[in-house]
Amino acid sequence: MTRTHHPHLMEPLQLGHLRLRNRIVKAPYSSTSADDRGYVKDTGPWHYEAVARGGVGLFITESVAVEPQGVSGSPRMQIWDDSYVPGQASLAAAVHTHGTPILMQVHHAGPSYSTGTLGHWSVGDVERLAPKSASTLTQQQLPGPRRNLPRGISREEIADIVVQFTRAAQRAAQAGFDGVELHYATGFLVNSFFSRAWNKRDDEYGGSVENRARIGVEIARAVRRSLGPKFVIGARINAIEYGARHGDGLTHEESGQICRLLQDAGVDLINATVYGYNDFEWVLFPEQGLFPALPHHMAEFGRGVRRCEPLVPDAQAIKRHVTIPVIACGKLDVDSAERVLQSGRADLVAFARALIADPELPNKVRDGRARDIRPCTHCMTCVDALGRSEHERCRVNTAFAKEKEFKTAAAPTRRKNVVVIGGGPAGMEAARVAAERGHSVTLYEKSQTLGGLVPLASLIKGTEIEELPRFIGWLERQLTQLNVKVLRGQTASAELIARLQPDAVVLAHGATLQVPDVAGMDSPIVRTATQLQAHVKWPLRLLGPHLLEQATKLWLPLGKRVVVVGGLLQGVELAEFLVKRGRQVTVTERSEQLGTGVLEIHRTRLLQWLQAQGASLLAGVTDTRITDQGVHITDREGQARFIAADSVIVVAPRAPNTTLRTELSALVPEIHVIGDGNAPGMIVDAVEAGHRAGYAL
Repeated sequence: MTRTHHPHLMEPLQLGHLRLRNRIVKAPYSSTSADDRGYVKDTGPWHYEAVARGGVGLFITESVAVEPQGVSGSPRMQIWDDSYVPGQASLAAAVHTHGTPILMQVHHAGPSYSTGTLGHWSVGDVERLAPKSASTLTQQQLPGPRRNLPRGISREEIADIVVQFTRAAQRAAQAGFDGVELHYATGFLVNSFFSRAWNKRDDEYGGSVENRARIGVEIARAVRRSLGPKFVIGARINAIEYGARHGDGLTHEESGQICRLLQDAGVDLINATVYGYNDFEWVLFPEQGLFPALPHHMAEFGRGVRRCEPLVPDAQAIKRHVTIPVIACGKLDVDSAERVLQSGRADLVAFARALIADPELPNKVRDGRARDIRPCTHCMTCVDALGRSEHERCRVNTAFAKEKEFKTAAAPTRRKNVVVIGGGPAGMEAARVAAERGHSVTLYEKSQTLGGLVPLASLIKGTEIEELPRFIGWLERQLTQLNVKVLRGQTASAELIARLQPDAVVLAHGATLQVPDVAGMDSPIVRTATQLQAHVKWPLRLLGPHLLEQATKLWLPLGKRVVVVGGLLQGVELAEFLVKRGRQVTVTERSEQLGTGVLEIHRTRLLQWLQAQGASLLAGVTDTRITDQGVHITDREGQARFIAADSVIVVAPRAPNTTLRTELSALVPEIHVIGDGNAPGMIVDAVEAGHRAGYAL
């Protein structure tokens, strides 16, 4: 075996009667494996098996609801009836194929109950949902804004909840699971009892820590009595709650005491997470606290994010109270996870989005190939899709939640000579997959650097949250390892292709920028997207996105007052970039909605932040005319307005580049047009198009 550089990650652990091969835990994330009724889809075992094959030491499923009114969005897995057992058994069997222990995470959503989309993004008639909770609360009493007002449950209902969790655990055992993880965390039912922010009861289930922990203790004891000493019981718990409106969220001390009570009740394992409200709403995805900008009072949290261990102190606080193993989670990478284990701050480490991006992560760590791990860029594409109850996608791993489709795809009938034109993410992914499937691949890129528009996007978006350069670097390394011939600084013309006579061509040569229909484009204060790209081309090549981003904070060749004409994705992200560099920004957009193309979970936050920073955001704008002094417009109310400006940046729409395809149509027997050259889209669209082209060859 190759010597690993992460020995503590690869160290085995005894968990009850189970021996874990390493300290890596597959965290409980959704994988679009449930249908609308909560049954396992036929694609589910394929995803579960892929992650188990990747080498995790312990597998924890996505949350599985113990009753219909306990789901936190649709579709979600359920286990309140025996009819759900066969599907769950298929998941356990798939994971056991690779000798990996698996726990079913059983949960009741409680205050987060939703028949629509995830959690507090509920849709429909929220008044009729009547989500269960420790206490009935008004909007003013809630720890943070929430559409679903909770209803406090009775003692009889509490007893029913204990039975529901116990029966769920029994069904998990029947399905072949090695144990369960009792979900007592985030904004779910049992946590509403643990936390003073939710629990206002004055009976034996409220008040003291012991009383508030009672329901969790009763569930754990009931499961242990029912299923015996060999059935593993884990518990997921909020180690702390940040930002509760009235300052009454869980503290480290309270959670530590609760975990000690759970240990005494028979729990074998603690999965320590955190939860947050208001400014800390996105604490489960820690780097999102930096978007669009980190509030001043979160400075220490920000430092933890930058060390890639933001939630580790919370797991460490729990570990001081218990002797059973504790799992740490939250934007860990393999290097920070190794440090955490080496220092004894946790016993296991959980990965979620990192395994979505690359389920082979554990095997690559084991084999000393950490540089070959496909990096998660923390873009939140997966979470955004989940929040809208759509099929989940991963920006960098097209096969996520589509494992069955690609694993059952027919192998190529012969080895082809393939030419890929364009070295952006679409072309690089197409070349990678085609080479991986046995084809001989040559990639032509007209510039000296690979990545297409990604370096420019990294400059505008920044590299602190979305680590796009790492993904492009990973693609470059894979092309080298797969012996793809990469020719930089060479334009692939129709004449060249005619001489090469390839079996197939993949056109990934990007889009063309349209000339916007705006009067006054010849004004000296105007900068177009094409001009801006030309200005930063050489600085980007010399310095890279990170250093150039820092340099632009010191100097930027734009005036103080900037108008951005075009307020879709590129326009509002450019506005964020400019505001952070001290510019007074106005964004104008012809359509009625600003920020179209930005992930919905980000769009509102970004627009609100821009307005809070003093930016002017104008949608429904017509009759735009630029002069040397500024921009004349007609606003959505039909009023003529003048916006004084020192610089005007016109964000032009993109259109497919069809010229080369037309020229090649009679020269090459097989042509695939992908990425912006086919239909301008997002990076996730480009990567998926490249992946599919690689399989289509």
